[in-house]
Amino acid sequence: MSEILVIGAGPAGMSAAIELLSHGLSVTVVDDQPLPGGRIFAAIESRKPHSDEDQSGTDLVARFRASGGNYLPLTEVWQIEPGPRVFLTREGRATLLEPDFVLLAGGAQERPMPFPGWQLPGVMTVGAAQILLKTARQIPDHPVWLAGSGPLLLLYAHQLTAAGGEIAGILDLTPAGRQAASLGLVPAALGYGWRDLLRGLGWKIELRKIRTISDVVSLEAVGSECLESVHFQTRSGISGDIDAKLLFVHDGVVPGIHNTLAARCDHRWNTQQRCFEPIVDRFGQTSNPSIFVAGDGASIAGARAAISSAKVAATGVALAAGKITASNADRVSKPLRRKLKSAAGFRRLIDSLYPASEGSVDDRTIICRCEEVTAGALRDQLRGRPHLGPDGLKSATRAGMGPCQGRQCGLSLTRLIEEIHGGAPNEIGFLRIRPPLKPLTIGELAALDTDG
Repeated sequence: MSEILVIGAGPAGMSAAIELLSHGLSVTVVDDQPLPGGRIFAAIESRKPHSDEDQSGTDLVARFRASGGNYLPLTEVWQIEPGPRVFLTREGRATLLEPDFVLLAGGAQERPMPFPGWQLPGVMTVGAAQILLKTARQIPDHPVWLAGSGPLLLLYAHQLTAAGGEIAGILDLTPAGRQAASLGLVPAALGYGWRDLLRGLGWKIELRKIRTISDVVSLEAVGSECLESVHFQTRSGISGDIDAKLLFVHDGVVPGIHNTLAARCDHRWNTQQRCFEPIVDRFGQTSNPSIFVAGDGASIAGARAAISSAKVAATGVALAAGKITASNADRVSKPLRRKLKSAAGFRRLIDSLYPASEGSVDDRTIICRCEEVTAGALRDQLRGRPHLGPDGLKSATRAGMGPCQGRQCGLSLTRLIEEIHGGAPNEIGFLRIRPPLKPLTIGELAALDTDG
């Protein structure tokens, strides 16, 4: 019987596992969190559902729990090699698994948003703050300034105020005129996302009573030991300073690609979303035939689309494993692909309304927070060495060598090379990822069990 390893227990991973098990495949699901649900349904089993989305998450987790697969929480995957060979750590012990197929469902990460002072205590991402709210019911003890753009920022503002938190104001980095520029995309988005659009409109109406500074183009977090104030400037040249103890920032999300990079899968640049993503076929199969990707780890489309994507990818795995015929695979996946096509239309509208910020990064900004490498230091290296790529820049400055393995600076390195040397991101590429993908102790490595 074919052995399938699913990495990630969010909406995509759980849905893929359920589908794979329905085809009679042997499935193991590993996830670094203590409970299933991923980011979107974090701690959903311990929370009372407040929406249809919450209820769907509760139901999905219950079906996953009852599905009969092998579920390993608190398990870190720290390397994937072609083969496939997957190295992971659980309970202080490192293990090598060699499944027949790997289905990656690791989801997205927040897009890094570097600006002067973003490393100060008191500055954090909206996504991190939302996880604290969901899992620990932690509400900030000071009024919060929100800065950035995108649906998650609006959602968190709604959730925080509903939980009793206080928002001091919003620094909106959305460029002016995006609503008018996006009107032509609305018809294609309505069939799939009209409820989401109405909900988002409701959030925006809620936020009208909150002080908002629009069309902001630059930020600076100021403070000696921690955040004390925020300096901003708008596109029209208006600037100001705001006293603040907490600043939560957000600039959209991008696929988490470190696993596919480590497995040497081919990637491409998504111009619309300004990020790299793995190249997959209609069943989510990568350039490595044994590795499939589902959900936002393949391309950003949201939690509902991730579930459809996962079912399509699981069908593809079942086809590759000989559990289903090609005609049956096409029949099963056809309605799911229609849903994904509709989801793509909705996503194009969201990407148009809330484009990724493209402003120049100040030389003082620390791009690699792990190694404290500034944009100025990186530009100095690039100006003196016209053929330097991401890996050469890494060697010259240590940017990308820290514990996060370039998750917080990799896109910025590509962007700076594009700025100084020109060339398309596809040609520049991303950092070469080396193991371990996650921090690993010498003791764990010494206890590596290669017998599975």
